[in-house]
Amino acid sequence: MNAWSGDPIPREFLHGRTALERTGALVLQEKQCRNCHSLGEAGGQRGPALDRVATRLTPDQLVRQVIQGGGNMPAYGKSLSPAETTALVSFLSTLHPADQPPARDASRDLAGSPTSRSEDSLPPAHP
Repeated sequence: MNAWSGDPIPREFLHGRTALERTGALVLQEKQCRNCHSLGEAGGQRGPALDRVATRLTPDQLVRQVIQGGGNMPAYGKSLSPAETTALVSFLSTLHPADQPPARDASRDLAGSPTSRSEDSLPPAHP
């Protein structure tokens, strides 16, 4: 098996990232995620490429996938600290093309709409 975990993360994935996001890139590197996932056309082919992962999964979905695993991916909930998980998901959430927005949770959009908020459904108060 070819291991890409020792190769540095391509520079274009680090440019303009926050300290937390860069820490997440380090977690990706240290936990050898690229042995199964590719990034920048280098890495394993067992799991999906991570270059556009933020277009497919919301941050909440990324947290769940990392912690619980699924499909061929093992669960990492017991081998990552909460801080490592937060940093990793922060980095993964940046992995989308500049011209394509990240995935979003449509149910949260509905929950935040004026017609769905309970205070908007109350009759107006009279002085």
